[in-house]
Amino acid sequence: MKKYVISVVLLLTAQLQADEILSDNSRELSQREWHSVSLSKEWLNNGNKSFRGTDGSVSFLFGATMPRVVVAPLKITDIQFQKGEKIMDVQLGDTTRWMTSPSISGEGNNQVSHLLLKTTDVGLETTLFVSTNRRTYHMNLFSRKHEYMPIVAFKYKDEINKKWENYNNHFEKQAQRQKASTQLQVSPKISKNIDNLDFDYRIIGDASWKPTRVYNDGIKTYIQMPKSMIYNEAPIFLVLDQNDNNQLVNYRLTENNYIVDKLFNQGILIIGVGDDQEKIRIERKSASRSNIISIWEDDNEEY
Repeated sequence: MKKYVISVVLLLTAQLQADEILSDNSRELSQREWHSVSLSKEWLNNGNKSFRGTDGSVSFLFGATMPRVVVAPLKITDIQFQKGEKIMDVQLGDTTRWMTSPSISGEGNNQVSHLLLKTTDVGLETTLFVSTNRRTYHMNLFSRKHEYMPIVAFKYKDEINKKWENYNNHFEKQAQRQKASTQLQVSPKISKNIDNLDFDYRIIGDASWKPTRVYNDGIKTYIQMPKSMIYNEAPIFLVLDQNDNNQLVNYRLTENNYIVDKLFNQGILIIGVGDDQEKIRIERKSASRSNIISIWEDDNEEY
């Protein structure tokens, strides 16, 4: 208890000394600035997770506004950039009373660039320009005696859009598996391993007999053709190696479905010869598929 009291006294004494040294010409913060500062103060005072970042950071949606960053003397504000993003150039409107230095955390693909920001006095206002290997940042900087933002971070529309894309793809694949399940129940000769179905294939070509769907169950690959193929000539199927050379493979036709006895990355369906030849190319997008999809990295964040 005595150690706690002594620590508080020393902290207050240091702050009072700073108040005496620093000029008292700071302006009132705007409502937007107080909002950002309040997020940081909540984290500093009680650790309540009613803030935007789980690490106490104040996050801005990149491109939506010009961020207002509040800094205090004798304190460091850490501006964090996107994972893998590299700082190329930094320019300050006031290089006399504001200072920046770069830092890096993490290793390999998980490296994060940081720009550490400091000021020498209160009541200052300037702008900050940062260029990276991906984008440019423009920020307004303000200095206060006590209030400041320890960590500043950004959220990006492409990341958010990607999460929504993953979210929608998750349900789309569920619908595809359900539809395939219904079809497989009608065709008992085709595998029933529904949970392992992988629909990540690209079908390239414009032939009228172009496959409607391609998927695998982890063991065999199924090429679903239009029902009209039953009454027409069936294409020949070949697997392509890395050099696009044709390779024979075991397969069989069940009604309008090709059942290939292996997994392949590239294949081709061919009808005709010479100038009358038509081709459809099939490419596997990924060699494996995960059933676990990360929708939000941080459920507590607001935008």
